[in-house]
Amino acid sequence: MTDWNTSGAFALAAALLGGSAAMADISAEEVWQGWTSYYADMGQSLSAGTKTMQGDTLVISDAMMTATVPDGTLSLKVAEIRLREMGDGRVEVTMSEEIPLRMLGHPSTGENVDMGIKMTQSGLTMVVSGSADDTTYDLSAAGLGLSIDGMKVDDETVPMTINASMGGVGGTYRMASNDLRQFTSDFHADRLDFTVSAQDPQGAGSFSSTGGITGLTGTSVATMPSGLDLSNMNAALQAGMEVSGSFAYGGGGYSMDFADGQDTVALKADGDGGSVNFAMSKAGLSYGVEGGANQVAVQVSSFPVPIDISLAGSAFNLAVPVSKSETDQPFSLLVKLIDLKVSDGLWNIIDPGMQLPRDPATLIVDVKGAAKLLLDIMDPANAQALNRQPPGELTSLDVNEVELSVAGAELTGKGAVAFNNQGAMPRPVGSVDMQLIGGNGLIDKLVGMGLVPEDQAMGARMMMGLFAVKTGDDTLTSKIEFKEDGGVYANGQRIQ
Repeated sequence: MTDWNTSGAFALAAALLGGSAAMADISAEEVWQGWTSYYADMGQSLSAGTKTMQGDTLVISDAMMTATVPDGTLSLKVAEIRLREMGDGRVEVTMSEEIPLRMLGHPSTGENVDMGIKMTQSGLTMVVSGSADDTTYDLSAAGLGLSIDGMKVDDETVPMTINASMGGVGGTYRMASNDLRQFTSDFHADRLDFTVSAQDPQGAGSFSSTGGITGLTGTSVATMPSGLDLSNMNAALQAGMEVSGSFAYGGGGYSMDFADGQDTVALKADGDGGSVNFAMSKAGLSYGVEGGANQVAVQVSSFPVPIDISLAGSAFNLAVPVSKSETDQPFSLLVKLIDLKVSDGLWNIIDPGMQLPRDPATLIVDVKGAAKLLLDIMDPANAQALNRQPPGELTSLDVNEVELSVAGAELTGKGAVAFNNQGAMPRPVGSVDMQLIGGNGLIDKLVGMGLVPEDQAMGARMMMGLFAVKTGDDTLTSKIEFKEDGGVYANGQRIQ
C-alpha cells in the first residue's frame, strides 16, 4: 500500500497537475474530462464540488479523488484547480499549494491504519497541449513536498513524522488514448531531502533519520487497458498492461539513529550515484539496481569497536518470466559486490594475530537460462498451487561468471548445462569449469587460528583432491561434466 500511495500521489500530481504531442487545440473542459475518464478507467473516481467557467478559466472547487487499494482506501481533496485557456490551443493549470490526502487501511488481519498525508507545491507551472486523445503536460516547480500529517493505528496516535521535499523539479507527461491508454514521462529534480522520526508509544525506543540525494532523473513508459483491476495483476498483464522505467541519481547520503534505553545505534552512509530500472508485462518481470562506491559507518553502544564498511561498486539484476507458456522463456540473475572492505577494528576481533590477508572481498554471480512455466505465477488463484509444487521446469542454465575472493583465496567458475525433463527427475547435460587459488593456504591459516579443527580441514582437503587437480602453486582446477548416460565426471573420472 505504501508503494502505491507514494507513486500514485505523485502520478496524480502529474496528471492533475503533469514528450511533446502533435500540435492541436485542447480546451479546459477537455483536460478535465480527460482526468475523470482516466481515473474511471483505473477503477477510481474524480469529481468536482463545483465547476464554473469564469471568462477563459475553468475553476474546479473541492475536487475529490477516491481510490480503493488493497486492504484500504485513499482519498485526496484539492481546494481549487484553475484551468486557463491561453488562446493558442494550450491550457495552463494552477492549483492550491496544499493538497491533503487520507489513507485508511482495513486489512482482514492486522491493525487498522488512519494516516493523514499532505502534499505541497511552490512555484508550480504546468501547461497542457495536444488534443483530447493525445495530451502532453509540461511542468516545472521550485519545490514539491510530501509529509505525514498524523497517523493512528487502531485509534492510537503514533508519534511519527515523515517529510520529503524535492527542489528544481521539471518534466513532461504524455497520455494518449486509443484501444489502450499509453503514458510516457520524463522527470528531473535537483535534489531530494527527507527526515523521519518516530517514538515507540509503548517504551523508550526512538528512531530518526535524515538524508538526501542529488541529480535525480527518470523516464517511464506504461500501457494500461481499460477497466484495469490492480488487485488481479495477472489479469491486468494478460489484458495488455505493460510498465517500465529507469531512474538515476548523482550521489547522496543519510544518517540514522536508534535508541532503546541505554542502547544506541548510530549509522552514517554516503556514496556515489546509482540507478534503478524495472519492467513488467506478461512477457516477464525485471528489476535492477546498480550503485557506485559507498561507505557506511556504524557505532553500536554495546559493541566494542566502530564498524566501517565500504564497497567500490554493487549491482543486482533479476529477470524472470511470469506467464504460463508451452515454450522456453529466459531468466537471468546478476549479483555484484565489488571490493568489500571492513575496518581494522572489526578484523582485529576476528583475527587479532593478523594471520589472514585483509584484501577486499568480491562476490560476482552472473547466470542466465531458460525455463518453462506451468502456471501464471501472478494469478492469485495459483497461490496454493505454488506452495505445493514448483511453478515450472528448468530447461537450461548458463553460468557466465562466478567469482568469490576473500582472505587471499579466489574461486572462479563458468559453464553451461541443459536439462532433460522427460524422466521422473530432471537430467543435466553439460559442464562447469572451476578454479580455486589459495584455498589450501586459507585452510592452513584457519586451522592455525583455531577457527577450523584439523579433522575438518583434512576432510576439506580430501574433497578438493577428489574433485580437483593441482595445476600450479596452491591452484586447483576442476571440470565437472554431466553426460547423457546420467554419469557425473570430475576431470574425466566418473564419480556418479
